[in-house]
Amino acid sequence: MRLLSMAALLSALITLVSALALRAADATLAVAAVAAVAILFTWYAQLHSSEQRSTLGLANPAAVLTLAVVGRRPWATILPALAAHTVGAVLGGLAALGLDDRLGDTLVFTQPGLVVTAVGAAIVGVIGAWTTLSVDGGGPDALAGIPAVVSGAVLPLGLLTVFHPAAVIGLATAGLVPWDVALVAAGSALAASIAGAYAVTVLVPHE
Repeated sequence: MRLLSMAALLSALITLVSALALRAADATLAVAAVAAVAILFTWYAQLHSSEQRSTLGLANPAAVLTLAVVGRRPWATILPALAAHTVGAVLGGLAALGLDDRLGDTLVFTQPGLVVTAVGAAIVGVIGAWTTLSVDGGGPDALAGIPAVVSGAVLPLGLLTVFHPAAVIGLATAGLVPWDVALVAAGSALAASIAGAYAVTVLVPHE
């Protein structure tokens, strides 16, 4: 229960930070801020990992699925973890919505079509799976910032959190992303995180 509460809290925080970042002076600062938070939360989550089980799923719901595929997390814990992340993100989105009148205008960005959203989110999801397994395998925590940077590069700025599916739902709750786009982005990223993990097990067997 403590870990689920922490997952919810981290999702709420990254959602709120992302909503605030969309008011940054420019897009580069917004992406950098979200990437920095992703790295920080990954570092924190890694502190709880053991040789038998990884807790990187605390930082990102997509990592929950990736780690389950490679046997670093029990499948039975997936639904509670995803639910905790989603609840936390929605609460973060509601907090951002409550602050909306005090934060000023967001950066100007367009919304992609659903097909572009699905393809972009899938690319980010696969990259996210690879970075998750790299960090879990002993790689630097800074790798966790790569999916955020790629998100900001391949999709409009409103979807800069597509690497974190729950945060996308949180931004939709805050009124910053259309619900249909958010649901397609989240679903594609989650599915791609599974596909990316399977790809890694084929190309580089996970020990």
